[in-house]
Amino acid sequence: MIVKRIAQETGLDSAYLDKVVRTASHRYKTYKIAKKNGGLRIISHPAKELKFLQRWLVSNLFCHLPIHSAVFSYREGRNIKQLAETHIANNFLLRIDFEGFFPSILVRDVSNLLKNSIDVLPFQLSRSDVNKIGMIVCKDGRITIGAPSSPMLSNAILFNIDTEIADACVKKGVVYTRYADDLYFSTNEPMVLQEVFEGVKGVLRKNKSPKIRINAEKTIFTSRKHKKMVTGLYITPDRRVSIGRQKKRAIKALVYSYINQSIAEEDMSYLRGYLSYIKSVEPGFLRSLEKKYGQEVLQKIMIHEYVKRK
Repeated sequence: MIVKRIAQETGLDSAYLDKVVRTASHRYKTYKIAKKNGGLRIISHPAKELKFLQRWLVSNLFCHLPIHSAVFSYREGRNIKQLAETHIANNFLLRIDFEGFFPSILVRDVSNLLKNSIDVLPFQLSRSDVNKIGMIVCKDGRITIGAPSSPMLSNAILFNIDTEIADACVKKGVVYTRYADDLYFSTNEPMVLQEVFEGVKGVLRKNKSPKIRINAEKTIFTSRKHKKMVTGLYITPDRRVSIGRQKKRAIKALVYSYINQSIAEEDMSYLRGYLSYIKSVEPGFLRSLEKKYGQEVLQKIMIHEYVKRK
């Protein structure tokens, strides 16, 4: 019994854990946040006792599930810059976006995954165990944005889809990567990506678990003549990874505001976070900021030495 195993390994009361499992769908705080391009995203954060169970499953069970090598999301040692660099050498790029990704993954998909993964799991699961795990990681029958178990589960559940797509791409000389619900394909052969697009639609159409749909409005075909965007980063025509001119202007404006003691306090954490981000993504731009504003100024920002307005 999975609950008894967790109780034995953590010292928690099994009767209490059983109660948490039975009432799991009611142990979430749900709210909405605005999406960048309009609309609302529903976030459901599990209560601490449920989050504990989800994290235990991630550390002791889900971590053994296979994830395809083309996947860069939610994986230690991988980042979006590495993903973007995978496509630098190619002239043509296709981006496909999944619609309602996490909510598309149902409790039956979790059950199917576990039942088909007997050979890789560290211990046997009974039918009751599989059902209880589904209750722990799903709210009202779906995984949620906000649960710590959802990222790893989504990657594992898409393993077969990733494999079929990746194998087809290898045959066509196309590079394939995925970051969560964003799929990227690149090649130096014109017209091939339209074939890839149709092929992906075919894979998703015949796949029954999970049942994933493409967000047609976010499908993008682009080429080297234009800046190619990959996971929020740009691949420039001269084959460099960049955060883009617009973000650079915004960062410069915030640094200038900091120097003049006119920056809003809520913008400080944003600025500090972005300076840390560009250190790994585009270090050349960080060096140009140091040259323009001085290394000491940037160091003060990084340690959040906030100067209040007078």
